[in-house]
Amino acid sequence: MTTSLVEHARARHDALTHALRPSVWRATLSADLARLSVAAPLRVGFAVACTLVIGGMTGHRDVAGLAALGALIAAFCRADPFRVRAGRLAVLAIGIVTSVGVGAVLGLTDAPVAAEIAAISVLAGAAALGVAALHITGPGAIVFVFAANAATGFTDDATDLTRALSATALGTVVGAGASLAPWIWRRYRATAIDSTPVHYHSLWRTLRRRPQPDLLINSGRIVVATAASAAIAVGIGFSHPMWAAMGALAAMQGVSYHLTVQRGVQRLLGNIVGAVVAAALLGMGLGYWGAVIAIVACQVIAEIWAPVNYAVTSLAVTPMALLLIAVSAGLSPQAAIDRVADTLIGVVLGIVVAAMTISVGDHPGRRSAGMS
Repeated sequence: MTTSLVEHARARHDALTHALRPSVWRATLSADLARLSVAAPLRVGFAVACTLVIGGMTGHRDVAGLAALGALIAAFCRADPFRVRAGRLAVLAIGIVTSVGVGAVLGLTDAPVAAEIAAISVLAGAAALGVAALHITGPGAIVFVFAANAATGFTDDATDLTRALSATALGTVVGAGASLAPWIWRRYRATAIDSTPVHYHSLWRTLRRRPQPDLLINSGRIVVATAASAAIAVGIGFSHPMWAAMGALAAMQGVSYHLTVQRGVQRLLGNIVGAVVAAALLGMGLGYWGAVIAIVACQVIAEIWAPVNYAVTSLAVTPMALLLIAVSAGLSPQAAIDRVADTLIGVVLGIVVAAMTISVGDHPGRRSAGMS
C-alpha cells in the first residue's frame, strides 16, 4: 500500500515537472511537413464560406456564424473511407445541433452562470467521450462547446432558438455535402471508390459497445477541469469564462498525459500569436465581407496545418473564432487579450488536473516522447 502511494506521488511530481521542461516546449514546435494536404482543407473552407455567404446575402448575418460552426463537421473524419465517414458525419451533425440547443436553452432561460458552467462542462465531457469512443478524428469536442457557448450569447427568445437550430442544421448539411462531395461525384459518374476492403466496425456496433475505462476517466477529468477553469475565470472577473473551459478541453482531448501537455503548450503558444493577429483584424474594421474572407482564409490554414502542428492550427483558429463571434455580436480588439488570459487558465488547469489524476502507467518517464 505504501509503495503504491509513493509511486503515485512520484508520478504526479514527475508529471508536473515534465510540463516545465524546455525539451517539452521545443518539441511542440516540431512539424512533419509530409503530412500537409490541401484538398480536404479547401472543402472545409468552401463549406464555411458557403454558409457565411448565404447568411450575408439573405440578411441573416447574425446566425451565419452558427451555420458556419455546423459546417465544421466537414473538418472531421478526413482520413476515413467515405462509406464510414457518412455515418459518423450524421452523428456529428446531431451532436452539434444538440450542443447549440443546449446553449440556446441556457440563453433563453437566462440561466445563472453556475448552471451554465455546469451544463457546458458536462457537455464537454460527453462530447469528448463520444468523439473518442467512436474513433472520430478531427477538431474534437471543442467545436461542440464553442457552438454551445455561441448559442448561449445569441438566444434571447423562442424565435432566436428556432433560428439558431435551423441555421446550425443547414450548416451541417453544407458541411457533410462538402466532405462527401468526391464520393457523391464519383458515384454519379459510376466510378469505383473505396473499392479496397475497409476493416472498420459498423457505427451501430461501436455505439452499442461500452466505452473503455480510460475514456470514461478522461471524460470525468475534462468535466472537472473545464468547470474549474470557467469558475476561476468568473472569480477573476473575465468576460468570457467559457473560453477558459475551452482551453482546458483543448489540452485534455488526448487521453495520455504527454499529449495533454503537448496540446496545452501548443494551444497557448498559438493563442498568443493568434491573439496579435486577431487584435489587428478586429481593429481594422473589416466589415462583414472582409471578415468572411479572413475567416475562410484562417480556417483553410488551420485545416492544412491540423495534421502537422497544433500550435500553427491554434494560431489560425484564434482569429477565426473571434471573427466568427464578431460577425454576429461584435467584438473589440481587447477580446483577443482576454482570449489569451482565459486560455492560460484553461491550459494550466487542464495540465494540473491531468497530472494529479495520472496513472502510474502514464508516467512521463515511462513513455517515449513521441507517444500519444
